Amino acid sequence: MNTIFAHQRAVNLAISIFSAIIFWLIMSQLGQLLAQTAMYGVFRIFGGEGVGFLKVVAYTAFIFGWLELREKQRSIRREEAGFSFGLLPQQEQLVLSPEDVQNIKLEAIALERKGFYYLIPNLIKKTATQFRNENDVSETMQALESNLQASKDLREGELETVRYIIQSIPMLGFIGTIIELTSSLRYIAEKDGLRLTREAMSSAFDATLVALVLTILLTYFYHQYIGYMDVFFARVRNYLMDHLIARIYTR
Repeated sequence: MNTIFAHQRAVNLAISIFSAIIFWLIMSQLGQLLAQTAMYGVFRIFGGEGVGFLKVVAYTAFIFGWLELREKQRSIRREEAGFSFGLLPQQEQLVLSPEDVQNIKLEAIALERKGFYYLIPNLIKKTATQFRNENDVSETMQALESNLQASKDLREGELETVRYIIQSIPMLGFIGTIIELTSSLRYIAEKDGLRLTREAMSSAFDATLVALVLTILLTYFYHQYIGYMDVFFARVRNYLMDHLIARIYTR
């Protein structure tokens, strides 16, 4: 699994670098072609020369972060298939005896042996095992909550790279701005230096503007995924509480 994960990350990184370079080249070429039009400013901001390499790095980071979030959202969508396995009874007013709980556990184990590794069957197996060991519904419910939280914490921990990218992109923009401002000072000593310096400084904040736009977009996608993940785990909790734990009857 780790090998597959590392391979996917390498593929995402390659896609990000290639896409970032192509996007920057397109913006730069369009800027040159439309230099006398009103759209020139837009293409200059997102393309251009000077600190163009930092913009490429920022585009790469943004695309990579977006691909990471998209892959994780797809992973949750795959996990949603666990609801369709029908491991837990849906009939109203149906109660489960300890023997019924054990049979449900055996069905979850049989599903995993067939190669269907999903969160819901795994939680069902662990919850049923806890009930068999303790024969106490309250203890079983606490065990479910702990297992759910552990699974959610694991997914949130996998977002550390994306969080780092969100924090780093604005820094790249600030670095680009500092480089441009420093470079613009060299024009002061030249003939007509004030005009050249003013023109150079007018584009100094382009890198920061690009970085802030990318950060806003990536932050939106990040919180969109967090909301999607929260809803998924809430659904899993309600599913197991309503159709397993709340139905258990002990004499």
